[in-house]
Amino acid sequence: MVDFKKKVNKSATDKIVNPVEIYDTLDRKSITGPLRPVQSEILDSWYKERVNDRDLILKLHTGEGKTLIGLLMLYSKINSSSKPALFVCPNKYLVQQVCQEAKKFGIPFCTIPEDNDLPNDFLVGKKS
Repeated sequence: MVDFKKKVNKSATDKIVNPVEIYDTLDRKSITGPLRPVQSEILDSWYKERVNDRDLILKLHTGEGKTLIGLLMLYSKINSSSKPALFVCPNKYLVQQVCQEAKKFGIPFCTIPEDNDLPNDFLVGKKS
């Protein structure tokens, strides 16, 4: 017999919060490989030394993977707190690019629809 209480009562501590480990567990498309060394280094450094800092700026050259790094950091914060979190973009074209990147790497996300009602998955901290 299955003990559903054990499965239902899993705590937030069962969620992976290390962003590099999160990446390793994602159901990403086969065209994506492992993290680049610079991405791993930044994520490791952030997780070990800066995870509780606010207002961080990440500066890398174009095409170095800043979006993925930001998504993994955000996913880590969601897993550690189960609270809503936003990935803010300055325009709707960049929103589309970030959504494509999240989908490509298997990172759960939702967007705010035109009526500006926040999705339930966002409110309960399931998706960014």
